[in-house]
Amino acid sequence: MKKYHILVMTRILPQHALGGMQKQTMDLCEGFRESGHKVTIFTTKRNDGVVFEDFKGIDIHYLSPSKPGYYGRGWQKACRKKIQQLHTEFPIDVIHSQSLGAKYVINWAKKNDVPIVSTWHGTSLTEITTFFASASKHPRFWHWLFIMPCRMLKQYFWMDLAVRRASKVITLVSPTLEKNMKLFAKNKVVTIPNGITIPEENTRTDYEKIELISLGRIEKEKGMHLAIQAVSKLNENDREKIHLNIVGEGPYLGFIHQLIDNLELNQYISCHGRLNDDVLDAMFSRCQVHIMPTTRQEGLPLTILEGMSYCLATIASDIGGISGVITHEYDGFLIKPGNVDELTKVLAKIINDEEKRESTGRNGRGTILEKYSKERMVNETLHEIIKVVES
Repeated sequence: MKKYHILVMTRILPQHALGGMQKQTMDLCEGFRESGHKVTIFTTKRNDGVVFEDFKGIDIHYLSPSKPGYYGRGWQKACRKKIQQLHTEFPIDVIHSQSLGAKYVINWAKKNDVPIVSTWHGTSLTEITTFFASASKHPRFWHWLFIMPCRMLKQYFWMDLAVRRASKVITLVSPTLEKNMKLFAKNKVVTIPNGITIPEENTRTDYEKIELISLGRIEKEKGMHLAIQAVSKLNENDREKIHLNIVGEGPYLGFIHQLIDNLELNQYISCHGRLNDDVLDAMFSRCQVHIMPTTRQEGLPLTILEGMSYCLATIASDIGGISGVITHEYDGFLIKPGNVDELTKVLAKIINDEEKRESTGRNGRGTILEKYSKERMVNETLHEIIKVVES
């Protein structure tokens, strides 16, 4: 098989912050590299000032001036300059755009006959839905109820549609995104669900308490405060049986700490921050229940797949791509987004039903083994990329 130079363009990587999209991007890049292709990444500035990194044979350029995790005028200029320089040294065969990543090099790609393949985890339209689901309705913030949707609509028409139109193939991480992917996407869309590295199945050690985990970037939309409220609503007997581990970092962490203090739950809940892979593996291995009460219109969160792969009984919101992964009461439990009472009821049920908890976890792992491996995700994405290059 011929080897190609793949330029991946993304606003954020795990080196910037913990998150499912970042991890999926890097998993794809590692898979492309392991298949023998040359992989280069253009992304935004890093807080620590690093401008270049060779990561497992992948060339990563952190372009300045730009703000970490954000596109802007500095990113535009840096991309256009760097892509021409790179193409002169190592001709680019294809651009893999993570959502809007390739927006500012569309004209360059067309001029140089370099095809674009884009992968989407969501759209500006799904972001509008998420915004209204989590935005404060206090009169003090009413101006944002107008300003933010207008900004997102502008991004949709100016950026989303431009990248779609320029893409030869559009891959979606979940079929639930298809309804928002109509314009400029006819006969282009392929759904390739996220995949993960599936861990070996280990025998779980019995602990004094049932360990629960809720993880991800700590933002209001992720709903970790709802998991805390559910713990507070358990009767005292059930609460004594469990311990909730919150893993991650983000702008909402301060509020999470304050909420735990206010509800006097410090003996039942621990915040661990960001964990490295080995420590996180150990954490998953000792937990029995995974909670993801998100209110965000998620594409297909990797944390759902990871929790299920470790045989954890997963409780998650019936929203976005999650609904397509979990079959309620077979390999997980679906709850109405934002409904603390429903979350509390399901949590109490599986705390007190060991057989159901374990069978749900086993079924969840079976679902992941069958449909959601990293190897499948990489191979299917690479197939679409190569097909475009060779067409």
